[in-house]
Amino acid sequence: MFSNLSRREYALLVIAVLCFCTVISLIYEKYAFRETGNRIKEKIPGMSLYLFLNSAFLHIFYITYTRTFERQHDVIGFRNGKGIGQAALIEYLMENGRLPDFDPTKRWGFFQPLLHHIIAAVLLKINLLRGMNYDGACETIQILTLIYSLVFVFYGFRVLRLMDLKGWNLHIPEALIAFHPLMILLSGSVNNDMMSHMFLIMAVYYGLKWYKRDSVAELMLTALMIGLSMMAKLSGVLAAPAIAFLMMAKLYDEIKNKGSIANRLFQYILFGIIVFPLGLLFPIRNLILFKVPLTYMPEVGEELTDHSILSRIFDVRTGTPFASMIKNGDAYDEYNIFLSLIKTSLTGEYDLSQVSEKITFFAWILFFTGVILFITDVILFFRIFCRDDIIKSVPVRLFWVILILTGILFMLRLIFTVPNFSSQDMRYIAWIVVPAAMLPGLYEMKAQGTIFRYVVTLVTVVFCIASAAVYYILGMP
Repeated sequence: MFSNLSRREYALLVIAVLCFCTVISLIYEKYAFRETGNRIKEKIPGMSLYLFLNSAFLHIFYITYTRTFERQHDVIGFRNGKGIGQAALIEYLMENGRLPDFDPTKRWGFFQPLLHHIIAAVLLKINLLRGMNYDGACETIQILTLIYSLVFVFYGFRVLRLMDLKGWNLHIPEALIAFHPLMILLSGSVNNDMMSHMFLIMAVYYGLKWYKRDSVAELMLTALMIGLSMMAKLSGVLAAPAIAFLMMAKLYDEIKNKGSIANRLFQYILFGIIVFPLGLLFPIRNLILFKVPLTYMPEVGEELTDHSILSRIFDVRTGTPFASMIKNGDAYDEYNIFLSLIKTSLTGEYDLSQVSEKITFFAWILFFTGVILFITDVILFFRIFCRDDIIKSVPVRLFWVILILTGILFMLRLIFTVPNFSSQDMRYIAWIVVPAAMLPGLYEMKAQGTIFRYVVTLVTVVFCIASAAVYYILGMP
């Protein structure tokens, strides 16, 4: 689409989009909540709308110039002639109208839970029946991942508001979620990652809301979201330990206050009836029919066995803001764990300078600000969760500790048990963008008027501008 535009026309289009977002947000802020006699419980700030609209357009631009064979993970490509990869899995479901009736480990990429692939196959079939050409129909699958990414951003915003963040303490974390490169990259990735992250962050939202309001409906929604996240990708289970802790905290309160323990246990039984059949449907089917282990994961990507554990932790030399890859002409495959996680969270596993050299300058800015924010988050994790004056509810505080540590431990286990470059990609726990963005906002509530507040705000603004610049330039004709 953008290839038909000149660079000047493309730049004007981007400017027009930014102006549109500004105007709509100002109109919304001024007129949407005028007194009408109806009491409005909660007003969504105009800045939140502005950030969401900008995020939406940036994601739309990305999927418009990114094809289904570009910057993908485990997809291989539609009509690839090999019958492997997640694109081939979608095609298999579309063509046969049934689940694979063979050992899914025998065809690479077929072992995944199938919720996203089934929906994508249905969409592909509908578009082909409508007369759309095959390549065009395949490209429309990115509409699904775009929707997943925007729902993720929306619920990320809701989680922040649920944590009582307001004003700039709210908008700084919102900006980090809205413009985070990981969400942009996954919005165009037609595999099952983005769907799983979307449902997981929805589970976090409804789980916290249930704990605050104690509504059975919200507990059932939490169970549904965890189950659906696992139906998209088994790592959706990472939300379960933190949610289970909140449930145990509620049960403890029931026992302490001599409430209805039987009623609480009945709710938890209903929770399990929803979660387990949904979450384990595909893995148990594969286990029963084909004896595939529940935690099966094939090795993929460049092996890093030649590098010691010490070098993978302490050797932080880098000459590029992009992940170093031999296949991209670099001297080695990125092996340092921290550099890999940071770089893949910002520019994926790709050297974007091969598309345009103009990206490199902004990629360096994105990298350095990303490193600063990463270090800030590590420090704030300990400062916030070791204090009782920021998150006053002990169960909620421990909920976040468990959720974050579960994600970190999952990644460390993956990295060291599967010593391949691809296992060091932050996309496996992309949902951690929300708690990572939340930490500065929480701390700033106690750091009003301090140097820390101004520095974090400045770094965040530069990070977001650099992210937008990288991914708008990436689509420049």
